[in-house]
Amino acid sequence: MGCGYQRRMAINLSLRGVLEPLIWESEFFRLKSARLTPDAAATDITSQALDGYALVQAKVDASQIQDLDALAALGFRLAEGETDVGIAVGPQDISLPAGRLAAPEDIADVVSIARQAFRLSRFRAPWYQPDDSARFYAMWAEKAVLGTFDHLCLWADDEQGNGLGFVTLRRVSEDEVRIGLLAVRPECQGQGAGKKLMAAAKKWCAEQGVTRLYVATQTGNLAALNLYLASGGKVTRTAYWLYR
Repeated sequence: MGCGYQRRMAINLSLRGVLEPLIWESEFFRLKSARLTPDAAATDITSQALDGYALVQAKVDASQIQDLDALAALGFRLAEGETDVGIAVGPQDISLPAGRLAAPEDIADVVSIARQAFRLSRFRAPWYQPDDSARFYAMWAEKAVLGTFDHLCLWADDEQGNGLGFVTLRRVSEDEVRIGLLAVRPECQGQGAGKKLMAAAKKWCAEQGVTRLYVATQTGNLAALNLYLASGGKVTRTAYWLYR
């Protein structure tokens, strides 16, 4: 009976999926990386295939318990949880306070904020080098200002015109926009900067005729999650990032 149970568990913990090399990330982090996407119609994933990479990432819906168990059996570990939030945008949001569009001369300031704001991201030790997360988000923020990754970057200012923080936006369809990064200057936290950034993002979307704004955050980042929910958001998905 015990042997039969073990055999059934081995069958249940098998995993089919697609293993895709991450060329850009491998070069940027100097770490041969791949992304594993579970797919029942694909081929079996073996330890030998995974061993060809220094790091393999997998993102799985929190409801997919069998896939999570199978990944654990293959040696994957939890990196972080992710919560996706959808926010309805309507014509009334045109009246919200505006942000100002970041320009190339703002890049140094944007990059400085980004380097400090995302230290506890999934690009952290022990899987990545200590400075990798700061390098990655600094590059992301710079490219957003230039419109070559996310499409634009908006500042929220205080009454004196000093930048409180920034939010980057990427249009994913005619009706949908996704927030890439939202970061507040460290010394400006607790001053309502996050609310101003969300207002600026919603206003921009309303002016463009966009009806849906999405944003993802770490499940453990309760301050960010509460900000998005207070901005009219509803949780649309929860998932886990696992690494091997």
